[in-house]
Amino acid sequence: MITNFCLKLNLFGMEKITKAAFVLLGNSDYSDFFEVPPQIMWRLYDHKGNTIDHEIFDIPFLCAIDSVYKKIRNLTYRYMPNQLSLFPTETQQYDSWLLRELLNNCIAHQDYTADRRIYVDEFEDRIVMSNAGQFLPGNIKSVLEPAYAPPYYRNPLLAQAMVNFKMIDTASMGIRRVYSIQKEKLFPMPDYDLSRCDQVRVTVYGKVLNDNYTKILFENPNMDLDTVYLLDRVQKGENISRMEAAALRKLGLIEGKIPKLFISATVAEALDQKAQYIKNKGFDDQYYKQLIIDYLNKWGKGRKSDFDKLLFDKLPDSLTAVQKNTKIRNLLASLRMGGIIETDSENHQRSNWVLTRK
Repeated sequence: MITNFCLKLNLFGMEKITKAAFVLLGNSDYSDFFEVPPQIMWRLYDHKGNTIDHEIFDIPFLCAIDSVYKKIRNLTYRYMPNQLSLFPTETQQYDSWLLRELLNNCIAHQDYTADRRIYVDEFEDRIVMSNAGQFLPGNIKSVLEPAYAPPYYRNPLLAQAMVNFKMIDTASMGIRRVYSIQKEKLFPMPDYDLSRCDQVRVTVYGKVLNDNYTKILFENPNMDLDTVYLLDRVQKGENISRMEAAALRKLGLIEGKIPKLFISATVAEALDQKAQYIKNKGFDDQYYKQLIIDYLNKWGKGRKSDFDKLLFDKLPDSLTAVQKNTKIRNLLASLRMGGIIETDSENHQRSNWVLTRK
């Protein structure tokens, strides 16, 4: 009966049991089938990053999945997605389907020749899962495409058996659904770390990182997933391409110059974030020039360092210190060319700026 069951699930090949069968249905008695027995390690960390608990789970992974899931502290999380309600939204930190899908993906795509464990690292506000092996699609953007199809499977028999067990998505859309779940919860998108060619790490957040981002999703429930993905990168301060920034700018969602991007005025008004918008964008040049003139009217003279103190914290937050310094020099030069201010000495290193005598 067991043999027929394995045959039906394609866990027998060439009249012998496959490694896929051992991964899903085997036990530690057969661990010598592998040079290093497949294992999943769960680790729990405190807010300082210290390990406070851990456990190792052996095959069969068909049973280990539930055991790992039960170890995760899926606490109730409360947050305010908007200011229209007096009552917070309550949700579990992590969607149960999402956790199982990502863990099953680690099992299905693990490179078992690398002789390494699958890791599930639980922190207070996030869970990080990692498995050995290259990320076959190459990048996460392609996986989020509606018509995505994987180039091939690293473990085809194992993947097909897990499909038969309904452990992973049959249409290769599991990761896209994971992103959609986070979007519906108004949570940050998962982060895939593909910096190592022999490892895939995915981080799932169990809390809100940025209130503005959450409010944008709340106000725009029909926003497409690609746009949400890009906004998520902006709210995390991560880089996006000029083409991607142009797409967000065309929708009126962002302003600023790469890499200093910020929420646009239209969104800021809807989110009641006008003050932060002004800090990011700044005022027009005439405003700053008038401040310089007012300073000279009151004090009679001033050096470049005086105007640095006057204007530095009033210039846009999106400018770097070097850019702010250049901006002030340009403002002074513009006022001089307009005949409004001049220096009181030919020695530019010791001269002061004063109002032009008329």
